[in-house]
Amino acid sequence: MRMHRWLIVLLGLGLAGVAAATPAPGFQDTEGCLLCHKYPRMARITDDGVLRSYYILPEVFSRTVHRNVPCRDCHTEINELPHKPIKTGVTCSTECHSVKNPATGKPFSHKPIVDAYRESVHGRSKQAIGTDADKPYCITCHTNPLYNPTELAPPKQITDRCTLCHEDRNFVNRWYNHTSRRIREVRRTPEQIVALCSTCHDDKRMVERHQKKASAEGREIGRKFAIAVESYEESFHGKMVKYGFAAAANCLDCHADTVNYYKSVHEIRPSRDPASPVHKDRRVETCKRCHTYADKNYAQLDPHPTSKRGDNPFRYFAELIYNIVGYVVITGLVGLSLFETFGRRRDGVAWRLTHGSSWWRKSKRGRDRVV
Repeated sequence: MRMHRWLIVLLGLGLAGVAAATPAPGFQDTEGCLLCHKYPRMARITDDGVLRSYYILPEVFSRTVHRNVPCRDCHTEINELPHKPIKTGVTCSTECHSVKNPATGKPFSHKPIVDAYRESVHGRSKQAIGTDADKPYCITCHTNPLYNPTELAPPKQITDRCTLCHEDRNFVNRWYNHTSRRIREVRRTPEQIVALCSTCHDDKRMVERHQKKASAEGREIGRKFAIAVESYEESFHGKMVKYGFAAAANCLDCHADTVNYYKSVHEIRPSRDPASPVHKDRRVETCKRCHTYADKNYAQLDPHPTSKRGDNPFRYFAELIYNIVGYVVITGLVGLSLFETFGRRRDGVAWRLTHGSSWWRKSKRGRDRVV
């Protein structure tokens, strides 16, 4: 019995030492999810051949915008531990019953913006099939973003004022981190926006699938849909963005409204829709965002120009003639230089890169410059 007691005491001391040596997570894991998800190799390969990692970094998650949301507020299908295989996954329109909307007092939810997204040309359900599965879901564009860096403490002159009424400084610091991040500019850069849109619109196989489906259904599809990325990169806007000019128009500058921009980017509509900023009836208005004096004639310019003969014959032949002229001129200049060099060498002229002249020879005027 004494031996058993000593073993229990030693085991208890060992566990206490491990607990003391292990840093506590930055959020409260009241549901015990980290019992399994704290291990780095927590992953599997799905039936589709995709590697899924289920590893949670507590010190990182504690700095994200979802750090105060209990796991089961989103993973509502989990009712036991260890839980069964998940089939549906997280739906972004789920209500967070542990987080209240301070404006309404109701459970917080992304449902309003999800409903707007589902009405857009990108809209799809979580468990989409067929060509709908090609469309972006919420997590295609959105990750779990970090708050402001922890080393940037809230300015004391601001939190002192807030604490006068709100009294709890910890509460004030948390809300400062949240609101300061949302108030400051959080848009992606033009390069990031183009790269994000290109992940789908530059996928040739995906484009072909949608073209075949539209053809089979007798449905019209955008004329530039198949070459959206290629034609944008050929345009003036695309080239300016490529070289770092942030004021040039990117995809969302034309395809999203500036009024309530952060909602509008979720409501992208096809160009045939009258509500789209690139619809023929709204194109002048959209161009005037940057080009103040734009009119109907200006709006007729193709923002997605291509050099394909069937798409834009004038541009195709203009570029063809320009290339021919350019190659002929360059070839002629190089040929003339070679011909002149051969003639000078034949006459005994030496070529040097010193003393201010590259050609040296005897002069009939008595000013010889001979090597």
